[in-house]
Amino acid sequence: MNRPEHLSDPDPSLNVEFRDSLVPRITAGGYTLTASQTLTGAPEYLPTADKPVTRHIEVRAPRFTVEAEWVHGAYPPPGATGLYDDVLPHLTLGRPTLPWEREEHIGANRERVPWLALLVFGEGELPGDPHCLGQTDPFTVEQLKRGECTGVPPKFDRTTEPIADDEMKTVCRTVLVPRAVFHAVAPAQHELPLLTHVRHVNEQHQGVTLTEDRVQIGDYAVVTGNRLPSPDGGRYIAHLVSLECWLDHLPDGSEDKEAYTGPAEQLRLISLWSWSFETLADHAPGFAALTEHFVDTEGKDGTELLLRVPVTDLPSPSAEQREVTERLHDGYLPVSCRTESGRATFGWYRGPLVAQPVKEQSATDRRRCAAEALIHLEQYGVFDVSLATAFTAGRGVALSDHQFAAALLRLRGKVRTAAEQALNPTPAAGARARVEQLVAGGLTGHLRELHRQPVATAAANAVRTTITPVADATALPALADITVEKLRDDAALRDRLGKGVEGITGGGEKPTTPDEDFTAVRDWLLRLRNLTGVPFAHLVPDARMLPAESLRFFHVDADWTTTLVEGALSVGLAHRFDFTGDDLLFGPQGALPEPSAPVTGMLLRSRLVSGWPALEVRPYANPTETGGETPLTVLRREALAEDVLLVLFEGVPGRVEIAEPQQGVHFGIDEPDNGRSPAPLGDGIIRLRSVKAETGPIGQEIKGAYFPKDGGGLRDYVRKPGEGSPDTVLRTAKLANGLAGALGLQPPLSPARFAIQMINAAQRRTFTTAPVTTGDHRNG
Repeated sequence: MNRPEHLSDPDPSLNVEFRDSLVPRITAGGYTLTASQTLTGAPEYLPTADKPVTRHIEVRAPRFTVEAEWVHGAYPPPGATGLYDDVLPHLTLGRPTLPWEREEHIGANRERVPWLALLVFGEGELPGDPHCLGQTDPFTVEQLKRGECTGVPPKFDRTTEPIADDEMKTVCRTVLVPRAVFHAVAPAQHELPLLTHVRHVNEQHQGVTLTEDRVQIGDYAVVTGNRLPSPDGGRYIAHLVSLECWLDHLPDGSEDKEAYTGPAEQLRLISLWSWSFETLADHAPGFAALTEHFVDTEGKDGTELLLRVPVTDLPSPSAEQREVTERLHDGYLPVSCRTESGRATFGWYRGPLVAQPVKEQSATDRRRCAAEALIHLEQYGVFDVSLATAFTAGRGVALSDHQFAAALLRLRGKVRTAAEQALNPTPAAGARARVEQLVAGGLTGHLRELHRQPVATAAANAVRTTITPVADATALPALADITVEKLRDDAALRDRLGKGVEGITGGGEKPTTPDEDFTAVRDWLLRLRNLTGVPFAHLVPDARMLPAESLRFFHVDADWTTTLVEGALSVGLAHRFDFTGDDLLFGPQGALPEPSAPVTGMLLRSRLVSGWPALEVRPYANPTETGGETPLTVLRREALAEDVLLVLFEGVPGRVEIAEPQQGVHFGIDEPDNGRSPAPLGDGIIRLRSVKAETGPIGQEIKGAYFPKDGGGLRDYVRKPGEGSPDTVLRTAKLANGLAGALGLQPPLSPARFAIQMINAAQRRTFTTAPVTTGDHRNG
């Protein structure tokens, strides 16, 4: 089979550990090293405890800039546009100790307070960058120290660490922030540890995502913002700022002092790194609501999830009515058609995607035209045109691809030549060899003399030359009697011809590179058998089979796809042996064997297709007595339209998961089981994850546990903005204490445990062969 185009399951070896911090043994600052020796009878010049040798050293740490190679990733991705109203922006740093490398930042409980924070600003909030384009003002450290800038500069004289002379020339990227805006978006000092943690990924895991924040082996510092983008949409810019000299300007975190009442100052902050993104206004239902609709409309035992026209269970007293009802249940549709004589009538048509498994058809000879694929229902005097349509479709797709048709013609010529040589290996054998022998014997000269002689008038009673019948004219002398039946019955003949074409197929004891035409034709036929290029109207002949916002499962009719391939191979037939050559290359024992398992699949017509381009579809076989369920191979996955997704499976699944893309470790809030509203904070929840072994593996979701339990949303955990002030800023400490209580822990919640709870859950919906129960299923 051709290789799968989509992975069936995410990497199961994901192993990510969250840690509170990673404090270096030596932080930035000045240190004095003292050395002495205790030695009996030591010379006076050696240092002793009374007269030690001292040396002063200075340990420097990043202070005014961040190197580009330290930034591992950011989310939302820089410059991205999407639905991010439930996401807390975050930055991942490849230097895991960076947030804790400054000694003077010690909190009230003697915990190390990060010296930097991620502040998220919206449009119109920064005077120098009102449209969030990433504009900053460059100033040297010396200029900032001297106050040669607008706004209130950092007060470096308040720090215990002096600035070295060479650091004075460092150019900083700065941003001017109104103090009221800073007060609204900056975290309180006791909230800073909750917004910074360390992500440790061990050697069991390799990168599994292609987003800006790739999960890879190593330790990373993760700095998370405390502001959710607005559901009304808009542009935002996230600045990783230095809080050195600004701790006394941070809000105290009390709810009664959230509104700023101080002077109208503008603070000149040092921006270590920044990126912008845009969130769209979200008025569409989310993943949970869209997939819940499939469950609500699945019908009894999920029968309405099968690909067919809905049929009402009306009484069918007569045999004819029962026949019609059964055919409609099997996926057939009555279509108008015209017979070869020109008579207008109707026929039954069923595409390759059927609601029920099709009975195995007995082996038939290869069809040479569409008429041979017609099935006459003598009892009713109508035709089943399904296979005839398949033949015509395959021929039409092949004729529309000039490169395939040309490659097929060249390949057949090579096969005929190889077959002749395999049957007649002596130089004198074969028509071409005999012609070459005549030319070498002077045939050209004899023909020239014959051409110069006058043409004699034939007598009236002369015997005319017999015209060879067309059937014999298309047969090669050496291969005329080799039919498909003879090739399949005569194992020795097949083996002989098979060895003759090994140079084309690349087989044999010493495999070689296959012929390029053979490879092109084989790969094209494999794609065709997976219905690539087949018009959508042939797959879904009636719009009622796949209405808007619907999910449909189906089986693939193997006889339909076989006839489809036969139609494609009907192009360019020039000799009787071409049928045999096709069977030799692409028959049951050739390069196009039958699938090892029945082919099934699903069609999805929904806003999920455009809203979640990387939507994951994972099919699993039913578990066996000796082992668990096995992921099935996905043969084809393709968006046929903006809102239509086709997925083909190799095998019959017992369970199919449709899941949001697992794009990495992101942070934010979740939508409830019954879907989201236009304001995520109004009904948003946080799905609780285990932090103790007795409740399950660490980090796994606790089934049925979420916060707040009453489902009243998270508005009480958002700061109340003043007039014109930024909104959707979380009360981080209050939220962490609430989560601790919900988990049965004593506050305060550690930064690592808080990060685990704030992980954005990738939702999934599971469909099984058994009746589906209500409720949403999510990845743990």
